[in-house]
Amino acid sequence: MRKDARKILIFAFIVFLLSSPNSFSQEIRKPAAIGTFYPENKEILSGEIEEFLSNVEESDIKGRILAIIVPHAGYRYSGSIAAHSFKELQGRKVNSVIIICNAHSGYFSGIAIDGSDAWQTPLGLIKLDKKLSDKLVKGDERIKYNSSVYKDDHTIEVQLPFLQTVLKDNFKIVPILFGNTNPDSYKKLSQLLDRHLHKDDLIVISTDMSHYPRYKDANNIDRGTLEIIKRRDISELERYIKYIENQDVPGERTLLCGVDGVKAIMELCNLRDAKIEVLKYANSGDVAIGDRSRVVGYGSVVMYISDDYGKREDVAMNEEYLNKEEKKKLMAIARASIIEAVTGKKQDEVKVTEERLKENCGAFVTIKKHGKLRGCIGYIIAVKPLYETVKDVAASAAINDYRFSPVKEEELEKLELEISALTPLKPIKSIQEIEVGKHGLYIKKGFNSGLLLPQVPIEYGWDRDTFLEHTCQKAGLPIDAWKDKSTEISIFSAEVFGEKDLQ
Repeated sequence: MRKDARKILIFAFIVFLLSSPNSFSQEIRKPAAIGTFYPENKEILSGEIEEFLSNVEESDIKGRILAIIVPHAGYRYSGSIAAHSFKELQGRKVNSVIIICNAHSGYFSGIAIDGSDAWQTPLGLIKLDKKLSDKLVKGDERIKYNSSVYKDDHTIEVQLPFLQTVLKDNFKIVPILFGNTNPDSYKKLSQLLDRHLHKDDLIVISTDMSHYPRYKDANNIDRGTLEIIKRRDISELERYIKYIENQDVPGERTLLCGVDGVKAIMELCNLRDAKIEVLKYANSGDVAIGDRSRVVGYGSVVMYISDDYGKREDVAMNEEYLNKEEKKKLMAIARASIIEAVTGKKQDEVKVTEERLKENCGAFVTIKKHGKLRGCIGYIIAVKPLYETVKDVAASAAINDYRFSPVKEEELEKLELEISALTPLKPIKSIQEIEVGKHGLYIKKGFNSGLLLPQVPIEYGWDRDTFLEHTCQKAGLPIDAWKDKSTEISIFSAEVFGEKDLQ
């Protein structure tokens, strides 16, 4: 009887522990912006969001949404603008949402990920994705768990009721705030997201635009910012921000308060060749209660992988893609760019009117001397018009290829140039898809990657396996890394032409 009584007592104690609300309590982040940035009442909040969404027409975007950019002001100011991006997500099932901004309250170093178990809004609890958070924290020493910086910060919180309204079923979140960090930290985060992001995950970049200039100035400045974001050109965005800052525009304080998040998603779009579409722009001066002498700008942007991605890569470039005159013009641009980079002497600008040369396209410029490689640099992803890409990479091949010393002025007449215009990358499922002589290779594993152009195996007489081995070697990987299932292999085609071909 004593043993049975003891068992009953132990069982009762265990049941008590499990049923006690404080025994295994979760750390829940409570709302900080409730009642100020958005309504506290659940029914009023839901009704307000539904009204915002009902006033937005569906876009004709065809593709898988990778990310959105949305403002984070009070709903009465920016809710109708944010609704344009959130409308694109309506009914979608998402595993985890990574929400990124620069911290707006408190100062800290590095990148902070919240360590709470869940966030609370009037519409319910949202759990955090601890597995993905752990991977990001382990991926770089600049990324750390730091819940304290989230206590009073509204920038991520205001996005949650919208997400709870439009997304199907349950989803998890990973809140990320940039603090004071290195200028290139956004690149590291992008690389980690590229590595760990699941196809059913989503990124939300939370940012407002111009802060406190006049209405007309904000319109002009912000539309310029959005155009650059659409082009995925991070360097141009950085130059544009500095340019506007130096103009001393009355009242203007910052162009993007979530700038690191914006650059991170632009970088990821370049890595994944995602398209960017600006859905809506307005500022606080466009609402009835707004003051047009001092406004804040709001943009709604969507990033997506087009439905035709994978179809256009199947078409290899052929002689009809660029005609002889277009090739000659690109070659003239490349040589002029090299001369200018080496001598510092400004060259006559080659005027470009051909629409094909204005299309975004990846390209490499190869420099040889007496038939031997003297430099080769290029863009894999199509981030600029073809003629601008050729101009940029030609100069870099001459003076920035770390494998060679910079080209000297006395070498210029001895150089032979070759241009490779690239199709987009196409991931493969089997190495049987690789055609030597037709395809170039891009191999990536972790943070290591390497590329070899289609003409390389022909020049050296390699078969497919040897081509794979040398591309692995170029990536700094073991020569048999291509056999590893975790290694990503992509192919591309190129139209390759040299100066001798154009004579």
